[in-house]
Formats: sequence, C-alpha cells, structure tokens
Amino acid sequence: MIQRFITTTLTLVGMALTQQAGAESKTWDNDPKGIKVFILAGQSNMVGYGKVEDGGNPAWEKGSEEPKEIKGGLRCLREMAINNKNYPEFDYTRFLEDPANPETSKWTTRPDVKFWWRNGGSGKLGGPINKSDLGPMANNNKWFGPELGFGEVIGDYYKNDDVLLIKTAWGGHSLQANFRSPTMVKNRGGEVGASYQAIFDCSHEILDDIGAQFPEWKGRGYQIVGFAWHQGFNDLVSKTDAPLYKDNLPDFIEDVRKEFNNPNLPFVIATTGMGHNSQPVIEKFPFENYRDVERAQLWAAGVDKPANVLSIDTRPFWHPVEVSPSGVGHHWHHNAQTYFMIGKSLGESMVDLIKK
Repeated sequence: MIQRFITTTLTLVGMALTQQAGAESKTWDNDPKGIKVFILAGQSNMVGYGKVEDGGNPAWEKGSEEPKEIKGGLRCLREMAINNKNYPEFDYTRFLEDPANPETSKWTTRPDVKFWWRNGGSGKLGGPINKSDLGPMANNNKWFGPELGFGEVIGDYYKNDDVLLIKTAWGGHSLQANFRSPTMVKNRGGEVGASYQAIFDCSHEILDDIGAQFPEWKGRGYQIVGFAWHQGFNDLVSKTDAPLYKDNLPDFIEDVRKEFNNPNLPFVIATTGMGHNSQPVIEKFPFENYRDVERAQLWAAGVDKPANVLSIDTRPFWHPVEVSPSGVGHHWHHNAQTYFMIGKSLGESMVDLIKK
C-alpha cells in the first residue's frame, strides 16, 4: 500500500498552504483514449452511510438516533435486492451473484469501474486507502456512498472504456473553512483549506502512478472527465457560514476547474436536502422556503450559475425514520435507497453534461 504524500498541509487543517505544494504538483494527463476519471468530493454524506446488510426495524422508537437494526431490514441494500419489485427505480438484483437466492447471494463487482478513496470517514486527512472494483462492499464493507449509483450510470454509459472513481471526502468538513479555495481567499480573506488541497493531492497520488494501485492499468493514460459534489451540512447549520455559501460555491468551482486545467469541466451537485423532522416540502425554482445552502446549490440565491453545471434537489430522496435503518437525520437515516438515488441522479446529470 502506497503511503506517499505531497509535503503540504494534509495534517494541518486550516493553515495556509506552503509554496512547496504547488512546486511538487505535476500536470494532469488528458488522454481521450485513456481511463475516464471522475472526482467525487464532499463531507460525510459523500463518505456515505447507506447500509448494505442492516436495515430498519419498523417497531423501533421514533425519534431515537440509536440504531435498532436487523439483518436484511428495511431500506438496506440487501432488503432492496430481496424485494426488488418494490423499488422500480433500479434493478437492484444487478448487485447479486445469485439473483435466485437474494437472501444469501454474494455481492457482485464490476471490473470496468474501479474505486479509490483515502478513507476520510473519521474526518482526518491521510487515512488508509480503500481500492477495489466498484460494488456494494467497495466503500468499507458496511456502508456505501453516492459512488455506487454514480458508478453504475457512468459505467453503463462508457461501455467500451474503463472508469476510475476517485473519492475525496471527509466527515464534518465545511466549504467555508476546510474546502476554502484560493479565489474564496482572494475575495473574502482567510486561508486556503487543507481539504481543498487534499482533493488534488489524493488525485495525484493515484493518477501519477495508476499501475501501482491497479496493476492491470499499468502504462495507461487517463482523462479527468467530471467532478461530483455532495457537501454542505456543516455550512448549513452555521448562522455565519450559510449565507456565504452562494459566493463560496462558484469560487470553488472556478478553482477546481483551474487546477484541473479545464475551464468547462462538467460539475454536478447534490444538494444538502437532509435533516428534516418530517417529509420535507418539495418546491420548484426559486425554492423560496429552502435553506440558504440548498438555495445556493440550486442557484436560486442571486448568483449566476457557471456554465456546464447541473444541480439535483435531493429532498425527494428523503425517507422518514420509520422506513430507515436509523434516526441519524444528518446522514439520511442511513437509508440505502437515498444514497443510491443521490449517486444515480448525479451520474445521470453528469451524462447529460458529457453528451453536450
């Protein structure tokens, strides 16, 4: 396992970046015949807490965040595959090696889509590497994130190409501080966030020597095709940070594109639509009763949307605690259907931008 780091602020959250970071950065490949690379970034809900095997018990007490889960219970991926006919949005039996026996079947993987993540579930930079062919167990053998639905859509679109998903996500990290980008600093002060720089450090770590992580790809070129973003809870709950999101987000997009040397890099956003006490009210533009961060992510807060950006309203994917694995609302109640649909919608939006 490679433990190489670019000498910079990977462990110095909130401190200014050093000159050395830029000096050591390499250029990015842009081989149209190479591996199709997508960056998935954000905080804990991009980390992912969709349950694979353990689901909800409908008898558990409403309002408790203490998970009272049962094997194969409601809205874990196993239950969705067993009761596939009840979930018409996707054929979840695709994830089973033996669809005739969904209760006991092993999970499948797809070798044409690979997944790489320096595990940030703890919120710390520099965690252990998770890498594998994409499948329900790729994330950490217990939970999955938006990468599963996203990878299914993207893999199906690129039928004749190999795909690499690089996840750069850490629990509890805000756009205002941790992901603070150079243009945000220029326009509103502060210091570049260590998580912002870590997006590119992690990407270089895998892309500068793909063969070291995936030997079957040794010597291959690559092309960075798109960027997916699911983040915002820490900003949303801050009275001072939430109103700034509408200005921070376009600056962040501009800087990500500048770093990857692609001013039109397709960029898709899943809103911060979780955390409601009941079924949320779903509105259309201008989303007048949505929270500041949601309205910013949906470009309804008085800031022009950059070109080649699509946002999805995630409120329709919220499910109440009675049909979810837990009562942890800020993690979408650990609902597997929610996390899969967020990823699937991000993937579909990405394909729409690519087709343009």
